[in-house]
Amino acid sequence: MSSVLKKIKDGKAVNILKAILSSKYFPFAGAAVMILCYYLSLDIVAIYYIGITGALTLLLLDDVTPVISSFLFICVFSSMKNTPFILTGGGSDYYYRPEILTQIILVAVLFISSALFRFVQACIKKQFKITPLFIGMGALCVMLLLNGVFARNYDIKNLIFGGLMTVCLLAVYIVFRDGLKLTEKSFENIAFAFMALSALLIIELFVIYVTKDDIFANGTINRAAIVFGWGVYNTYGLYIVMCIPAITYLAAKKKYGFCFTIYSFFVLAAAVLCCSRQAIVGAAAVYPLCLVILLVKGKNRLANLIVTGVAVAAGLVLAGVFNRQIYQFIKEITANIIVNGSLNGSGRWSIWQEALYYFESSPVFGAGFFVQFSHWKDTGNGFLPHLCHNTVLQIMCSCGVLGIIAYAAHRIQTIICFFKNVTPERTFIAITVLGMLILSLLDTHLFNILPTLLYSFFMAVLDKTSKKTV
Repeated sequence: MSSVLKKIKDGKAVNILKAILSSKYFPFAGAAVMILCYYLSLDIVAIYYIGITGALTLLLLDDVTPVISSFLFICVFSSMKNTPFILTGGGSDYYYRPEILTQIILVAVLFISSALFRFVQACIKKQFKITPLFIGMGALCVMLLLNGVFARNYDIKNLIFGGLMTVCLLAVYIVFRDGLKLTEKSFENIAFAFMALSALLIIELFVIYVTKDDIFANGTINRAAIVFGWGVYNTYGLYIVMCIPAITYLAAKKKYGFCFTIYSFFVLAAAVLCCSRQAIVGAAAVYPLCLVILLVKGKNRLANLIVTGVAVAAGLVLAGVFNRQIYQFIKEITANIIVNGSLNGSGRWSIWQEALYYFESSPVFGAGFFVQFSHWKDTGNGFLPHLCHNTVLQIMCSCGVLGIIAYAAHRIQTIICFFKNVTPERTFIAITVLGMLILSLLDTHLFNILPTLLYSFFMAVLDKTSKKTV
């Protein structure tokens, strides 16, 4: 059987397919398919594309790094017409229709079976290794499973959600870590995948600005109009900020890197124009850091410095010309940070206080994920609980002291893991994770399942390259 499979994998047609799947430009084809399916409301076609290309990557390639495209595109495929999320203006039953749900399950089984096949192969070849990061993630997942275990009114949904988080964090990490054969080309493929995602995001934001009549109101941008089938402006903000390190990494590595530097300013502009406060904060932290690394360590530093100088000068001129509009924009998006002399932040301050109350009521194992927050009526989508909009407070509230200790240990381990082998490649991955963590201090991203998959993939990459082999 194995000889037959090997013969198939070495066939001419399969080799062509493998070359396509492993090409750094292939994610751009995926982005084009996602955009087409998004505007034609062909969600099931997008699902087939993501699932089949992902399964083929797992079954055919020695290095499964290109599967990152599947993880990225699954975050942004849901169209406005078919979205089940009420917060994005949807509420469609599209995904629950028997003929659609059956196909989704079949595609999911195909992808998961391919991943399990890859994992079993790794185990047979004795490639699976227990590392400190694996142990730390395992301990964190145990605490996620035990969330609220001794709390009053414990709900079995806590265990189910903890199990889902465990699968997303630990299972994905385990399955993919030993299938990664990371070289500079692999990291370049990851970076191009993020570049393809950023192009998709910029196009979809541009379409909103030129087609929505209510995008401008009272002399400023109406951010309530910035919604997509797959999320609101804050979701958009997370993904666009996560693209910044990849673009600047390519700018630092490529011969004509200044072209990527120019493009990075468009990505930065998208992070601002999506009107997500957390995205602006994240970009303000991530972009200067990436820019310093680019100008100090990158190739063609003079060209990149000139491009940056011109961009800064142009930005200052635009700020001077549109100073009133910029002032009004800042005023609008910061309006509810403080309300009537008290901190508010769209209700975040109140929900954080309630989270601390739940922590005090069940300090050891927490009160569980499925607690009620009186000031946050519109959070949670379907099976997701109402969340705290802050990673640290969420773990304190849901998993107690033991949970926050496990999370702190995991955070320390990731820092140690990174500094074991500091390279430009691992640095761009680390900064991408940093951007996610910063934004997760103001939102629910790390517990939103799809971003959790990305986080787990990044942990696998960092762990796999902790030794100086890249």
